[in-house]
Amino acid sequence: MKTHINLLITSVLIIIGTISQSCKPKDEKSSITEAKDSSTLGVPEVKMGNFYSSDSASNNSVLLADTIIYNVVIKNPDPEDDWQEYSLKYLDKKALSNMIFNAIYNGRLTPYSYQYEKIMTLDEVKQMEKKHPRSEIANIQFTEVWYFNEKTLDFGKKVKSIMMAYEHKNLAGEVRYTAGVQVFLDNKSKNTSQTESK
Repeated sequence: MKTHINLLITSVLIIIGTISQSCKPKDEKSSITEAKDSSTLGVPEVKMGNFYSSDSASNNSVLLADTIIYNVVIKNPDPEDDWQEYSLKYLDKKALSNMIFNAIYNGRLTPYSYQYEKIMTLDEVKQMEKKHPRSEIANIQFTEVWYFNEKTLDFGKKVKSIMMAYEHKNLAGEVRYTAGVQVFLDNKSKNTSQTESK
């Protein structure tokens, strides 16, 4: 009986020794190689320096898109669409449109016809506003620059232009959008002084 216990203890010790040997790195050099291999997973290093020139903090920022254009519905066309209603509840659409038009009328922004890509006179803007009240503004097309700061994980956007579009329904009752005025926010050459046509 004593012999069996000694044999059992010896076997257990041999097994433990074998396991602990296999868990140890063969030498220090091989463990360093494994650490280096783990850095080749395709994850880019954090870049240093200025990669995007803007008014915001630009260290480590990488330009993702120098121009990206997309539309945002800012007036819910379907009152029964609860999600659309919820997603717009924090937007002050009236303030946005008023500020843009105020800047147009006081000469700080130059209005462009999105459809014809030409400067509009203030009279043309007023005529458009008679035909389409600001309450009909339902869609905004943004042209933006996108950049990402790898160090701080900040995603930055800079709006280059805004085009406000008006909602209308076709004969089938489907919502459509009519392009309105476009303004350029970051391009001084696109903002000439305005004089109202007589």
